[in-house]
Amino acid sequence: MFDELAHIGHRRIRFRLEGSRQKPILLLSHPLGVNLEIWNLQTTILKQQFRILRYDLPGHGGSSCYGDTITLTDLAYDVAILLDHLGIEKVAFIGLSVGGMIGQEFAIAYPDKLTRAIFCSTSSQLDAQAKAAFNARIEAVQEKGMTTQVEPVLKRWFTPEFSAMFPRTLEWVSDLILSTSVEGFIACCRAIQNLDTTDRLPLIEIPTLIMPGEKDQGFPPIVSEFMRSRIQGAELVVLSGAAHLGNVEQNHAFNEIILRFLLKNS
Repeated sequence: MFDELAHIGHRRIRFRLEGSRQKPILLLSHPLGVNLEIWNLQTTILKQQFRILRYDLPGHGGSSCYGDTITLTDLAYDVAILLDHLGIEKVAFIGLSVGGMIGQEFAIAYPDKLTRAIFCSTSSQLDAQAKAAFNARIEAVQEKGMTTQVEPVLKRWFTPEFSAMFPRTLEWVSDLILSTSVEGFIACCRAIQNLDTTDRLPLIEIPTLIMPGEKDQGFPPIVSEFMRSRIQGAELVVLSGAAHLGNVEQNHAFNEIILRFLLKNS
């Protein structure tokens, strides 16, 4: 297992591809402000059934930021060109938060490249209040850097009970946040502000699971239920006891739920 860099045009994308070549490929797309390491609690289990491909968003981890006007369409294109670069025809896709937004765009634009999709702790549209909140985050980072994001992000991403019990885990996530470039964070914030897939969700025709955290205040289960109603045949499973970053806070349950869905009828 080691990281590689894909140089594709003016993009540099860090990725990690691990597991048996004989197994189907599962792609993991991470949340805003961290990087591919955030999936560390998934890969050991998932590698039993899949070859795992994870990558960094622009300006996150080892990927370059290629502009300040990046869109979700661009971010979905990044996934498509990475797959083409690696000679991969089809994947199952898991995206969390902005990763789930990218997954929606990817499923709509590149349906032939997907077998199944899982959208976690995400939404299909932002209201005016949420867009304003991202403006405030952008201004804070422009003025004082990524340190401004650590405390409020951890508060949103984890329940108070988890934060009190597992401070070392929060330190790990904090380090990932602080490693993110200001340019990449701002560019991806602006992409998120323009999220609007609601009217196009019925175009997603592959098997789809939507999994919100029970205690996610930003994207509560009612948001996921609305998304489920727009995608024919989509399933909804609420991750009990989790706030936003359910793959960390409830990692064992998270892994079991996604594997049940991915392996269904396989």
